[in-house]
Formats: sequence, structure tokens, C-alpha cells
Amino acid sequence: MKKILITLFFVISSLTFSDDLGLGIINASDLKAVGVKEENIKKAKELMNEVASSYRLKTLEIEQLQLQINKYVLEGPEKYLNEIDQIFDKIGSIEAAISKERIRSQIKIQKLITQEQYVKAREIAVKRLNGIK
Repeated sequence: MKKILITLFFVISSLTFSDDLGLGIINASDLKAVGVKEENIKKAKELMNEVASSYRLKTLEIEQLQLQINKYVLEGPEKYLNEIDQIFDKIGSIEAAISKERIRSQIKIQKLITQEQYVKAREIAVKRLNGIK
């Protein structure tokens, strides 16, 4: 499960937008050069911002729950075993929601920027970056 989450994180983070409307090493001009409409770039950026905000909120909630577990452990885990079990279930539920949201957002983004467009834009970005070095 952890390996799947790490893989999903890598895939989504590779699609994360920077401030210049790019994604990863790819910028908006690279996407435009391969035929991605300005409107689709904007929609994809908005979607990624929503996903990133939701992810931050959910990870904060997980951290809060982990602190509660630590408190229970310090006060005596046997005494709070049922509460600890419920918190672990809640953490698992939040992690599952994060994974589901990432997959759904990836599907939505692929409707805006096809995999072929992404690969071509990435090739342009690599050439551009190699030219700088």
C-alpha cells in the first residue's frame, strides 16, 4: 500500500503546476507549442491547485490524528486501545480518500492534456533546458 501511495505521489507531483502555468519542467509555452489550448492549461492548473489544497488539509488532519495517538500512547496505550484503533481506521480512510482524489484528478487532467501532448511538451522542455546548460 505504501509503495502504491509513493508511486501515486510521484505521478501527481510530476504533474504539479508551477506559478508560470507549467507542469514540472514543462511550462505553458511548451504545452501551447504542442497544441494544448490556453483554456485547458488554465483548467488543469485550477484542478491541480484544488487537489494540492485538499491534500494539504487532509495531511494536516492526519498529523493531528497522529498527535492524538501519541498522546494516548504516553498516557497508557492499553487504556486507550479502542480509541487508538478508531484513529488508525480514520487515518486509513483519509489516505484512501487522498489516493482516490489523485486518480480522479489525473483522469480529468488527461482529458485536458493528453498523454501524447504531455510527452511532446516534455521533449520540448528537455531540449530547452539542455540548450540553457
